Amino acid sequence: MSATDKYSGFLDHIQSYLGPVRETEAPTVTGANRGYALFFCQTPDDDLVSVVTNGLRFQSITAVLPQELVCTVHSVQRKAAHLITALTAELVMKGRRGLTLEQVIPSPGPLVPDSDIGGVIAATHPYADGDFGTLRAADGTTELQLITLIPATVAELAFVERHGTGALFERWETQETDLLDAFRRSAV
Repeated sequence: MSATDKYSGFLDHIQSYLGPVRETEAPTVTGANRGYALFFCQTPDDDLVSVVTNGLRFQSITAVLPQELVCTVHSVQRKAAHLITALTAELVMKGRRGLTLEQVIPSPGPLVPDSDIGGVIAATHPYADGDFGTLRAADGTTELQLITLIPATVAELAFVERHGTGALFERWETQETDLLDAFRRSAV
C-alpha cells in the first residue's frame, strides 16, 4: 500500500454513517495551523449534525491507532458539537496523547454554555453500528480509530468517579437518555 492509499476511504466511511459533508473548517481558521480541519456532516433528513476532526491522524500523538474525533448532536445544537470537538482536539494536540475508550475528559467549568454539560466521555458511537469506529484498509487491517465524544453532565461525571463508566452507560440505556442532546438533563 502506498502512502497515498492510506486512509483513502476515510471520507466515504464517515459520510456513509454520518451523512454528507456539508461544510468544512480549515486547520488555519484561527490563524496558525492547528493541525486538523473539521468536517460538518449532516444526516439526509437534517436532524443530526456530526463534527469530525480531519488531520489528527497525521500528528505526532501517542495512541494505539491513529485517531479522529467525532461529536454528533441534534442539528440545532451544531455550535455545541463544534465547541466540544474543537476543545477536545486541542487537548489531544497539546498533550500529544490520543484518547482511550471510556476516558473521561472533564471541563474546569461548563463545557457548553447555558448547559449542565461538564465534559465528555470517549466512546464508541451510540447510534452507529460497531463498524463505524474503525476504518479498515483494503486488506482488512485497521488503520484508523474514530472516537466519539459523548457530552456528559457534571452529575454524570461525578457518578462515573464513584461507579465507573459502565454503570453510567447502563443508566443511560435504562433511561433511554438522548445522548445527542447537548442540553439534556442529567440521567443521575
